[in-house]
Amino acid sequence: MRGVIYQMSANKIVKLPKYVTLGAFKVEIVLIPHEVAYEMSDAQGVFLGKPPYKIFLDEEIISGGGMDAVNVLIHEFFHLGFYQYLLKDKEEETIVNSYANFTTELFMRSELKEWLIWQITKS
Repeated sequence: MRGVIYQMSANKIVKLPKYVTLGAFKVEIVLIPHEVAYEMSDAQGVFLGKPPYKIFLDEEIISGGGMDAVNVLIHEFFHLGFYQYLLKDKEEETIVNSYANFTTELFMRSELKEWLIWQITKS
């Protein structure tokens, strides 16, 4: 089924969520064909920093799983963190602290938690 990625581990299926909520932001994850990702923006993913918030991800990379999928997904969510915490003109300690908080929330509270942990532990 296009747009829905399932990963299997032993007797468990871990689905990439359609929406992820971090703080006050609800972000839709939209998988797009590999050819579209590169033709549109020569990118593996794109964060749209205006409502409704969306992250477009290269379907081929995400369906491949592993380190590349995790890296692309985290990279695009870091754009959300930069936007959410208003980091454009901030000092290093503020940026580092914000990303530590954001990453902790991403791994510990978001709908991505199970998928990310499964990706990390299977490699």
